[in-house]
Amino acid sequence: MKIAIIEDEVILAMALTLMLEDWGHQVIGTADTEVGAMVLVKDERPDLVIMDIRLGRRDNGLRAARLIRASSDVPIVFCTAYADSPPIKAQVAAIGNTHLVGKPVDEDQLEWLLRSIDERRRKVAGTPAFAPAG
Repeated sequence: MKIAIIEDEVILAMALTLMLEDWGHQVIGTADTEVGAMVLVKDERPDLVIMDIRLGRRDNGLRAARLIRASSDVPIVFCTAYADSPPIKAQVAAIGNTHLVGKPVDEDQLEWLLRSIDERRRKVAGTPAFAPAG
């Protein structure tokens, strides 16, 4: 899958990129602001977005996702330390076509989630399912 990463912590973005590429996905770009996220999704049209909820001091991944949702139904996976918070769960669910993964990221959980999103996406498109590298 073509994946966009929206994460303000450079080391985490790099670690996610390496992990996703090891699994055979293509990371099409990273952004660390709301505006950067919108431009990346609009220009690159990823199959999936992985996004942090907190993007620095001013920007917010939930707000970025709402703005993206206005023009795209791309699946969004939020990776956040606040995954167990009921208000966060409610806000994420209200955006639609979203998923929530806790930080630190459980690699097995994330890989399973990405595989199921890809299978669902390919069923709709009528193309074969993703086969991980290795």
